[in-house]
Amino acid sequence: MNQNYQDPLKTYQEQFKKIYGAIKNRNRGCLYAAIDYLDPENSEDICHYFGIDKNSTINNDLKFCKPYLSSPIKDLSILQIFYVPEEIAKRKEDMENQTVELIKNFVPFKDSTEIFTVIIPVALILIALYFLYFSKNQSETIRKANKNRNQIKFSEEGRKKVLDSPEPIIDSPQPRKPSVLCLVVPSHQLSSLNRGDSIPSSRVKKLISSASYFLCDGSLQAIDKKVNLNFSGSSINFSSEEYAYIQLIIPEGQDMIAQGTKYSLKKNLPDGGAEIDKIARLINLDGLENFICA
Repeated sequence: MNQNYQDPLKTYQEQFKKIYGAIKNRNRGCLYAAIDYLDPENSEDICHYFGIDKNSTINNDLKFCKPYLSSPIKDLSILQIFYVPEEIAKRKEDMENQTVELIKNFVPFKDSTEIFTVIIPVALILIALYFLYFSKNQSETIRKANKNRNQIKFSEEGRKKVLDSPEPIIDSPQPRKPSVLCLVVPSHQLSSLNRGDSIPSSRVKKLISSASYFLCDGSLQAIDKKVNLNFSGSSINFSSEEYAYIQLIIPEGQDMIAQGTKYSLKKNLPDGGAEIDKIARLINLDGLENFICA
């Protein structure tokens, strides 16, 4: 027997216990919190895509989950990409049938754990669905872009002629302008970062997610007019929860300018990363009038 083999049911049970421990005391936003626990980097995008409210009641979460558990698990196309042994599939189907019956009579619950036997499996399914959809759409977008790139623009005179070997006409893309992103975040989020560092887009997304205040404009001059914060000359205490400031220059980030939500900032963030233009400790939170409160 393969020593690296892991029982999928045991793995699921262990994962379930961790998620349950993180959300069991919540009265609202349980499904949102489960997805955030499973995939904190993409949870905001996933919940926005499916319309999941972080303040939703447990009953509303259950109603939302019902369609995802309304057919036998062996028929769910989302799971057909995985190999599932027959005996495990049967056990999962039995578990799901019990869950469906539970949903039909979900008020009242004797044991709140039963609530999460509905919410947590759906959180796992939604994450997989989102990334399958995203991957499919991304491939379709690339296919259409390649098709459009090879289309030929003819003049009225040219349309009357038959061209044996037409050369594709490719429009030169307009250069994208940079943006300047300003974030107020807990100090510990800036650990190991220094002015002049280049950071990947994945780290930028994490900083955006953790920001309590943000602002994005098209130039340093515009930012200088809007940012009027009280910076400290002392070093940032990276082990504290006190707020600190970071200013990032994002090449080709013009679509981020003037965005009003963290979701839209991350959605329009280009892949190239960013350069740290400024990083500083804050004396207080005065001067945030032009920032957007997350």
